[in-house]
Amino acid sequence: MCILDEAFSHTGGQGLIFPSIRGKVQSSDGLAKLLKENNIGCVPHGFRTSFRNWCAETGIPREVAERALGHTIRNRAEAAYSRTDLLQRRRQLMKQWAKYIT
Repeated sequence: MCILDEAFSHTGGQGLIFPSIRGKVQSSDGLAKLLKENNIGCVPHGFRTSFRNWCAETGIPREVAERALGHTIRNRAEAAYSRTDLLQRRRQLMKQWAKYIT
């Protein structure tokens, strides 16, 4: 939580948690560039894939995992009735994931 508090203080409590240098949304290439510059042999999509597979293998409900990844519901009828962001369940999921990866 200290990292998020620090990031929050740099943005003045508004906007993005980890903005780009210009204060905008980071490009999708930003993390890939960082990994490459530091000779880390992986790609950002691999992080998301690892998370999603871990969710599936540990019994995390599909809806929670998909929302945690920021995916939207493509089926218009289903999306019309889905009114929750599952925030509390996603918060618990992220705690489980953090414990697993550390």
